[in-house]
Amino acid sequence: MRFARLVLGAALTGGILSTAALPAAAQAVPVPVSVSAAPAPVSAQQAGLPVPPGQAAVAIKGQAQRTGYYCAPASGAVVLGAFGIARTQDQLAKEMKTDAKAGATKRKNTLAVLNAYVAPKGYAFRLTYAKDNPAALMLSVAQAVGVHKRPTIVAVLGNKLPWSKGKRKVGHAIVAYGYDRSKGTITVWDPNGRRGATGRHVIPAKALAAVVHDLPAEGLGGVYDLSKTPAP
Repeated sequence: MRFARLVLGAALTGGILSTAALPAAAQAVPVPVSVSAAPAPVSAQQAGLPVPPGQAAVAIKGQAQRTGYYCAPASGAVVLGAFGIARTQDQLAKEMKTDAKAGATKRKNTLAVLNAYVAPKGYAFRLTYAKDNPAALMLSVAQAVGVHKRPTIVAVLGNKLPWSKGKRKVGHAIVAYGYDRSKGTITVWDPNGRRGATGRHVIPAKALAAVVHDLPAEGLGGVYDLSKTPAP
């Protein structure tokens, strides 16, 4: 198994790590439905945002990352697919300048590429902080999923996730596409190729916030916050 250092994964980052190496072609897996960073607000009311429903999920077409360092391109392909935008992992890796030698994708590149595709549809992503702040994390996920009906990306330390624990620090990108505020849980898709890691997982928001990969020194948050852009 190859562990590669990503910068937001690295893509999701200025530095995110990737996980397991996969077969040459990633198999799409249908999943039923079901730039500057700023601190995320703790409530929609405080932020003047639409109040999301108590629980929601959106349909995604999950993918396993094609290489050990493609977590950002894979997560990006899943998210863009929900916007009706078809891009392969290889296409996004090229556009995001994913570095095979470093095994990384810089967050600023991931953010720029995602926004270039969703801007014509009237949306924009920004990076926000949510490390050890489950309320902020839940708000960002609920706004994307419950209000805008789209999934979003969360930068995490992949080796700290309950289903892929390891000793080596590994930056990673996963997709959040569902939540239940009453249960305090978030549903994610992990593109990691490790056995038992790839696919759908339901995790407490508190546990997920504990492994969010924020990079304050670089001005980068760990959650992609989605919003509608003003009409021209």
